[in-house]
Amino acid sequence: MKNLLFTICITVSFVFGEDVLWNYDNRFEAPSTFTSEYYKFQDSLKIEQDTLTNKSYPARALLRSLVVPGWGQLYNKSSWWKTAFFVGIEVAGIAGIVQLNKKAENLRKEFEIFANEHWDFSRWIRNTPVNVDPWYSDYNQIPLVFFDSDNYQQGDTTLFDVIIDGTHQLDILYNGQIKSSACFNDDNTNNNCTDFVDYKDNNYLLLDQMQVIKDLHFYENIGKYDQFVGGWDDLVDATNDSSIWWIKEKTTEDGYEILIMTRNKEKYLDMRYDSNTYLKMATYAVSALMFNHVISGLEAVWDSQSKARKQKSVDTSLGLYYNKNSKYGIGGLTVAVNW
Repeated sequence: MKNLLFTICITVSFVFGEDVLWNYDNRFEAPSTFTSEYYKFQDSLKIEQDTLTNKSYPARALLRSLVVPGWGQLYNKSSWWKTAFFVGIEVAGIAGIVQLNKKAENLRKEFEIFANEHWDFSRWIRNTPVNVDPWYSDYNQIPLVFFDSDNYQQGDTTLFDVIIDGTHQLDILYNGQIKSSACFNDDNTNNNCTDFVDYKDNNYLLLDQMQVIKDLHFYENIGKYDQFVGGWDDLVDATNDSSIWWIKEKTTEDGYEILIMTRNKEKYLDMRYDSNTYLKMATYAVSALMFNHVISGLEAVWDSQSKARKQKSVDTSLGLYYNKNSKYGIGGLTVAVNW
């Protein structure tokens, strides 16, 4: 706090005659102990520029911007473009999230409809060995859709994942109960799967009593894992009854993986990829909105504190200066200004 003290000495002379000033009677002089003292018969007047109506609080601005970006800037009475900037980003972000999620949802419905039309549970069971034994030695049990293909080589381990009882399972509704597709393996008869042992009898008649549960995992499994490739309807060319599946190498972060593909499976994977891409973009948009809230809050606090530093408080005081040589004891006027 700077302190400026200046004294305006005003000589007070009430001249009723020249003799009055020079014929000063010192009998009324104040005792010597008071000659060096200042007496301020003051009536302090304080003028302080701390108007509550113009004062803003950083915490209030912060909370407002965290709730609605731009609200803190409006509270601080900042430039209009700051409020418009943060509000504009918020509106654009929300609109983008809605549109991206809508697009992803539409694509999800499309690839689910496509899967329902081109992938069949009964076809998968008929075209897929229960376990890996046929691929190792019992070649007579290998489904013809694979065995008759030019892409099949005896002993090739590429097809070892194409089995019913593999690393992933499908849920099946049978007689009012949910069973796992692993029940088709004879080794699982101790898990209440006895009805599944003879599933090949009567030309797979048992399959007509089963219904696969088409949940999120179902739509992921049939496209992601080779285990379920036998369910696609274009595994065999219907015109000449020949297999048209092929093997594709896909590059990954850890190297590459082998995929057994058909045209419909490849199209299905592309549709799922597009849907997931829009979902990721929507996630990025949500993150951008979160940053917009935080940055708006930080800017509101910084602006509020900057304005507070520019505000000044002025404290003035007014007093009288005592002078023993003055007829009325007043030697001048003192004014103090603090800021």
